[in-house]
Amino acid sequence: MRIKVQLLIESAGFKPTTVEITTIERKALDAGSLGLHMSEAKTLLQALQSSMVSAQVAEFLDEARICPECQARRSLKDHHEIVYRSVFGKLRLDSPRLYHCHACDGSRRSFSPLAERLPERSSPELQYLQSKFSALMSYGLTIGVLGEVLPLDNVLAVSSVRRQAKSTSSRLKRDQQDDHTQAICRFELPQPYIPQPSPVKAIGVDGGYVRLAGHASRHDGWFEVIVGKSQRDDGEGGCFAYVHRLEPDPSRRMEHFFTQEGIRRDQPVTFLSDGGDTVRQGQFGPGRFGEWILDWFHIAMRFQNLIQIAKGLPEGEDLPRREQIVRDLEGAKWHLWHGCWYRCINRLESLTFDAAAFDMCEAGRKLAAKLDECITYLERNRGFIVDYGDRYRHGEVIASSFVESAVNQVVSKRFCKKQQMSWSPVNADCLLQVRTAVLNEKLRSHFVRWYPSLAPANEEANKIAA
Repeated sequence: MRIKVQLLIESAGFKPTTVEITTIERKALDAGSLGLHMSEAKTLLQALQSSMVSAQVAEFLDEARICPECQARRSLKDHHEIVYRSVFGKLRLDSPRLYHCHACDGSRRSFSPLAERLPERSSPELQYLQSKFSALMSYGLTIGVLGEVLPLDNVLAVSSVRRQAKSTSSRLKRDQQDDHTQAICRFELPQPYIPQPSPVKAIGVDGGYVRLAGHASRHDGWFEVIVGKSQRDDGEGGCFAYVHRLEPDPSRRMEHFFTQEGIRRDQPVTFLSDGGDTVRQGQFGPGRFGEWILDWFHIAMRFQNLIQIAKGLPEGEDLPRREQIVRDLEGAKWHLWHGCWYRCINRLESLTFDAAAFDMCEAGRKLAAKLDECITYLERNRGFIVDYGDRYRHGEVIASSFVESAVNQVVSKRFCKKQQMSWSPVNADCLLQVRTAVLNEKLRSHFVRWYPSLAPANEEANKIAA
């Protein structure tokens, strides 16, 4: 069996032409010969792309030769070649230079219509695929995956994928600034005012750490990444991330996240965090209504650490009983669960005297240090401690475990765990913007916003598939 694939091109001003794309031969039917092979599909797509682009460019240049004012034919100066990279391979396009119409323009200046129409030398879909896959896997794997399924013919390199991720990140940041400015201009607080409920139950913010480039030691040379995630009534939620040292205005970043999640500036929002100064910088700026809560997960982990240390204390006649210290720690945790901050602190301070009796052993000294650290931590965050038991019984959020999973998903899986490499803060911040857009399923909508012609083609493809 011989199968010929032909392309019929019908264009205004040109006769219909038929171009033979490829010929496929098959012999006996078996599992290996059924349908298209990957190599044949690549060849087919590459030839089809080349023929389509040649026809489109020829039609465009034929129209560009005509002056739109006097309909005279423009003179040709010379020819040059431009390279255009698409998802179906590298294209070399003939780009003539034309003189402006002397009768209308009065000069002999020349221009290249094709170069002006295609200022970017990569197709939007190739930019989208590079950005999306580089946010999900390493740059090298991105090249391998795209080259395996698309006829790219060595179009991509690690440096080009990295540059594309930076370029996409810059455009995403510009969109954030524009959306933030428009949101402020639209905001007007009605009087009298009654706050409306928000579709977001809570927003959790936490920090993660990425190894800094140029530091070989695993114990130093890290920089902090702030990650936030929303918890919605429908179970879904978006996320955002940025490098702390590079963000000049964290509250502006939080404002943009509000806009993305559909939260108006006049709607109350519940924030959860571990009490760190860096994670709270973006929470106090946006909006005029909010509730800031110290995350119960981090509190419980501190008390669990204290209890484990107390269980390792030695026994002795002249020493406080180990079981009593453990019960006192559990009682302090119980007071804090019900929002009784003062009673919790009193119990912890009394325990410091009991821990001093164990200063001859390592466990006792460690317990005393951890008690002082816990008391300082609770005193610094006393304004953010609530009645956790009451909130829990009413089904309200008290812990930011959903943010812990977001830190793992956004930061660890791409920057730390499976990708054992170091990063510069600038490169990490750029990739974080693209990665969060991919995880939020917003990257495609951004590319459609930048290149509106992508949307009709996508809709048409869906109609054909249906």
